[in-house]
Amino acid sequence: MHNLNSLLNILVCPYCKKTLVKINDNLKCNQCNSDFKVNKYGYFDFVIDKKAYAGHDFYYDRAALVQENSGGRMYDMYLKPFQLREPAERILDVGCGIGKIITSAKKDGYDAYGIDLPTVSGYWSLRRNDPNKFFHCNATELPFKDNFFDIVYSLGVIEHIGTFHGHCTLQNNYREIRQQYANEILRVIKPNGRIIIACPNKSFPIDIQHGARDQHSPKTFGFKTRTYIHKKTGMNIHPIWGKYHLLSYSEIKQLFCDKGGAQFCKHLTLRNYFNFDRIDID
Repeated sequence: MHNLNSLLNILVCPYCKKTLVKINDNLKCNQCNSDFKVNKYGYFDFVIDKKAYAGHDFYYDRAALVQENSGGRMYDMYLKPFQLREPAERILDVGCGIGKIITSAKKDGYDAYGIDLPTVSGYWSLRRNDPNKFFHCNATELPFKDNFFDIVYSLGVIEHIGTFHGHCTLQNNYREIRQQYANEILRVIKPNGRIIIACPNKSFPIDIQHGARDQHSPKTFGFKTRTYIHKKTGMNIHPIWGKYHLLSYSEIKQLFCDKGGAQFCKHLTLRNYFNFDRIDID
């Protein structure tokens, strides 16, 4: 059950950033006339262009198993200690998947919120995630008021921003899309808040988290060779320069600090970040 009066105190139109009003059980922006409704699973959907996300559900059955089993451990061993070192009360997970981090943070007393695409809605419903804390939206168009969060997480998300269908082939305007993503996170974070961005490092030539190609990749000898190596070893041997969907530390710093206005950017330890899990597909 939604508490619409409470939601109106935290949400804005993700497109024009103006105040929302309630119309029956829905939300509406009187400025740009956008209507936002609850989907069949009971969660507000702020994504207008649904066609843009066709194909984004390709990995979630496997990812849901990983997140359910190992997401809690990441929270307990890595994120929770970070939160305890910071004066944090309100947390956002951009690209939260099934929401394991947010539900864990809520149990610890944090005012925690998660956003992701509509493809995870069924998993949220199965886990009984709070519809007043979980919302569907684009990571480049967040439906929250300015300066709202103490901490924002976005783990394994940025490398998919600006790609076709969330895979690995970059769109022509990927730089602008990624800057909008960074700007939105910076907009909703409080002054002196903390942001954690995680993705495989483009400057290191081996990636074990992503495949070597997608349906948009050219059928060149180089891509065929990389695909063969990945199939045999599980390792994606990738270029460390030029146009590629992974980001280097300097590229993330440029997005958030040089162009976004963040005060500083620094490396964090990887101790306790990684963990291993087993998935039985059949």
